[in-house]
Amino acid sequence: MSQTRTDVYEIAGKAMTLPYGPTRLAMLEEAVRIADSLQDIDLGYQMRYNLQQSAEFSARGDVALVSFAWRLAQYDRYPGRFDTHDIMWTYKWTIATCTRLPQVPRDRVMALLDDFEARCRAMGQSMYAANLLRREFLVLSGEREAARSAHAEFRRSRRDSLSDCIACVANGNCQYYLSQNQWRRAIQAAGPVLNGRLRCAEEPHSVLAHVLLPEVKLGQLEEAWEHHREGYRLVRKGRQFVDMQGYHLRFLVLVGDLDAARALLERHIQDALETIMPLDRFQFLLAAALWAERMLREGKTTAMVRMPEAAPPADARGLRDIAAGRDWFLSGAREVADQFDRRNGTDAFARRIDELPELLQPVRARRKEA
Repeated sequence: MSQTRTDVYEIAGKAMTLPYGPTRLAMLEEAVRIADSLQDIDLGYQMRYNLQQSAEFSARGDVALVSFAWRLAQYDRYPGRFDTHDIMWTYKWTIATCTRLPQVPRDRVMALLDDFEARCRAMGQSMYAANLLRREFLVLSGEREAARSAHAEFRRSRRDSLSDCIACVANGNCQYYLSQNQWRRAIQAAGPVLNGRLRCAEEPHSVLAHVLLPEVKLGQLEEAWEHHREGYRLVRKGRQFVDMQGYHLRFLVLVGDLDAARALLERHIQDALETIMPLDRFQFLLAAALWAERMLREGKTTAMVRMPEAAPPADARGLRDIAAGRDWFLSGAREVADQFDRRNGTDAFARRIDELPELLQPVRARRKEA
């Protein structure tokens, strides 16, 4: 029996009611396949939007990029047929994903940024979205001076219809100030989200994870614990939140709750190893290595820890060598760091590994003002 447009809409409709993840993506890929078999370009275009959006929120950047590339080709091939704002909005997702995939060459990322900027100018848009994307890439690559210049350009830009929501911009500003080691300004930038005034589909999940380090640095432990409890509840069950789970793991290590840190490590390490997003894996492995390093500094050389089969094996008593585990975590992190640093032409990721022990300075709580 031949399939029809109705079948496509039924499959897609059911898929969009499911949580983000493999089942949802598989159903949407089937909807795309049927649309293509019908040689219905408009239907394929629509279904690939759903697929890209779902792939982005399922940490499947590879699927998202393929979907967008097809849509952009059709948009350029048939001028006026498809909505310009729609393709430009998803173009932002694509660039952000490319920055997080080290297999996308740096010159390709820069070409995408230039192309996006040119299309913004042709639309009569400001450079707000383009400058924000460029700043995010420079923050990721560790080019602090260039990031400061991009930040200044971003600050001079006016908001327009392609601008991210205010909550997401607040998170981006927080991450920028973190990259500059400006702890107070990072927390201030996140303030509108932290106090509940701003919300969106992605926030406060990300902000609550990013403010933990500056709050620890400034001794604001009461606030940090509150944000950890609220934030981890939001990201605990999502495989797409591996990087944020890593930030919560790092927080527990820094404040010395090593039992809770071990439980979080056990819960998420398999997802961290399986994610196709190397940056997310890097963030988590770095936090895992920090846990092992602190255990060693406190004189604990072995521990009962549930780990994937790929990890160094436990002994006959079920105990694992902490130093071997640390080295294993660091090896995985270095593999990703090498990929990003080669792509970016910097040593930013390697430096984050080298500077890891510096995080384990004594934490002093600041008394919260009445």
